[in-house]
Parts: sequence; structure tokens; C-alpha cells
Amino acid sequence: MTFSFQNSPQLKEPNRFNFPKRHPVLFPIAVFIIILLFIGIIQVSNRNPIIGVVLVEGVILDSEPVINKLLKLDKNPQVKGIILRINCPGGAVSPSQEIFTELIRLKQSIKIYSSIASVATSGCYYIATGTEKIYANPGSVTGSIGVIMQSFNAKELMKKIGLSSEVIKAGENKDMGSIFRDMSARERKLLQSVLNDTHRQFINDVALGRNLDSKKIEKLADGRIFTGRQALDLGLIDDLASFRQIIDLMKRDLGIADEIELYYPTEKKFFGTDFDLQTFLSLKEPFLSPGLYYLRQFF
Repeated sequence: MTFSFQNSPQLKEPNRFNFPKRHPVLFPIAVFIIILLFIGIIQVSNRNPIIGVVLVEGVILDSEPVINKLLKLDKNPQVKGIILRINCPGGAVSPSQEIFTELIRLKQSIKIYSSIASVATSGCYYIATGTEKIYANPGSVTGSIGVIMQSFNAKELMKKIGLSSEVIKAGENKDMGSIFRDMSARERKLLQSVLNDTHRQFINDVALGRNLDSKKIEKLADGRIFTGRQALDLGLIDDLASFRQIIDLMKRDLGIADEIELYYPTEKKFFGTDFDLQTFLSLKEPFLSPGLYYLRQFF
């Protein structure tokens, strides 16, 4: 018996390298992304050293925007130093203390200098003392080491318009500071003790940050303001210098001879644009947020 075999069609081995034909749309996109990544790697490797600049502007009501920017810079290995560019009259007590504490911690690992623009008083001078060095212009305004709590008395106005306030409370001092009645001597004494303690915290931290005797700070801590030149004579700042001069000083102290890049971190993206929460919050008037303030008011 004779058997005959016909040639059967051979199966073609699939081409593993036919991605461009199978994905004509995705292939150019993938190539484009690879090229961008390659360019990015080259740019990063050839990038100049970076000095980060954190802007502190307006009244400090929240510490997180400033702290987040500081941490972002600290985590970047290309950032060699940070300049805190301050132009603000102060702010709430707790946020000022939180920023100060974070600066004290961070300056152990990275150089951080303060640059006072027009004004850095009260809470903003507080945070400046947390940096390694403080520079100001001769005509900058700084100091104002003090604490303020403000209220107003609307009792007579309420009488004129025929309104009165009814209060139900558990706790004798629960409505202490009410705007609808006069403050008693006992209440004023209680509130003054709170301000005195907060003032003492301010003095102690300034002494710590500036490495000065707290007795010396006490003599200056009556809320008065100083020019940059006066502050230098009193040891409240390290030297007089403009922002650009401070950049050169930091380059010198870091031993950088090459050109540097300035990087201003932003808070977050908001609908595709840079949105800085600190700038937004600075638009709020401080009396909208009751509490204690390291704040200098200019009229």
C-alpha cells in the first residue's frame, strides 16, 4: 500500500518585533515619551546646583504651605541651600511656632538663610530666627517681639439698636472676651496671664534661634520695631544684604563657583495652574480668625 503525503502549510512564527505595524498610533507616542525621558535625564545630569526660595508673604494663618515647600526642597538632592524670602507682618501663634520648629530641625542638614524684604515683624521675625542666618535691608522693618489679642465692645451699639445677647454657659469663663459686655478685671487678668506665657515662649525661642541670652531679648521684647540697621547693632540679624547679595553669600558659603538656579516651589496644581494656598490665605483679615497673634499692625 502506498501512502502519499501532501505538503501541509507551515505555520509562520509570529514576529515579536512588529509592534509598529500592530500599533501604528501607540508606537510614535511611545518613541516620543522615550525621547522626552532621555532628554530629561540628560538635563538633570547637566543641571546647575539649585538654591530653593520659599516666599513667606501676608499674615501667617497656616503653617503647612510653608512647611510643605521646605520639605519638598529638602528632599531634592540637587537643592544645596534654601532662602526664606520674608515679607509679612506676623501671624497666628501656633503656625509661627510650627514653622520655627521645622526650620530648627531642617537647618541641621541644609543651609537655610532668611532674607527680610520690606517687613518681617512679630511672628515672621519669630520664624526667621529658626534659620541659620538672617539678612535684611538697612530700611527693612523687623522686631516687634510681642503678643496681641484684640476684641471690641459692642454693648452700647447693641443698646442703640435694641438688641441684647442671651448666653447659656457651663463654665464661668466660657464667654470670656464677649463683645456684648464689659470685660471684668478678673477676666482681663486671666487673659493677660495667657498672653504673658505666650510672650515668654516667643522670647525663649528667639534667644534659642539667635544664640543670645534671654535677658537681652527681654529688654527688646516690648513690641517695638527696628530698622534693619538697628536690628544689626542689637544682634537681632546677622548682616545687611539684598536678596541678590544673599544668593552670592550662600554660594560662597556652600563653595559653589558655578552658576546656580533659583527654584520657587509652589503648593499644588489647581485646574492646571500653580495655586499657592499661603498666598490665598494671606488675603484673609486676621480678625476673621480669633486667637493669639504674633502680629504687627501698620496703619
